[in-house]
Amino acid sequence: MSDIPLFPLNVVLMPGAPLPLHIFEDRYKQMIDECLEAESEFGMVLADEEGGTRNVGCTAKIVELVERYDDGRMLILVEGERRFKLNNVSSEKKPYYVGEIEYIEEDEPKEDVSALAEECIALLERVVEAATEGSVGIEIEPPYRNLSFAIAGRIEFEIETRQQILELTSEKERLEKVKELLSEAAEKLEKDKEVREKSQTNGHLRSDWQPGG
Repeated sequence: MSDIPLFPLNVVLMPGAPLPLHIFEDRYKQMIDECLEAESEFGMVLADEEGGTRNVGCTAKIVELVERYDDGRMLILVEGERRFKLNNVSSEKKPYYVGEIEYIEEDEPKEDVSALAEECIALLERVVEAATEGSVGIEIEPPYRNLSFAIAGRIEFEIETRQQILELTSEKERLEKVKELLSEAAEKLEKDKEVREKSQTNGHLRSDWQPGG
């Protein structure tokens, strides 16, 4: 068990994923200052009115203090580190929340997920190409241990879906979920792109057309 400063927010942080944060509440300004001084991490957990505070989150390492304003507000860049299970929350000793956590150990892979990972990379290429007309250009070498987190941190899946991915304990399960989501997204985006392209070539008047001619 470990105690860690806690930042509940309507965001799901993924291991290895960057996230910019604007810190403006006094209690969290104090928390970030203490983390900067101690070079320590804090925990981020999804919290909203509908579902409350979830019990699985991810620790955040402060990568950069981007800017500190005169009134104490800060812009910081964090990166997700380790997943944890939240066992208890208290605010007795600090003005901010402190979580009693235990880190979640990754299940050891029981089978090779290389083929599944490569399918996900190909689907991601399709999604990016259909959405932006560009290429994602991912170059990742096996064993693809955290590819699911890398993709989920890059694509704006629905927040509850991102939480589901964060909570899955094996890379195979996460990649299967990501593959399903990317397949749906690729098909939808490609259909939308096809409709847009057709609309650009249909229904337009020729430049030499004149009424009655």
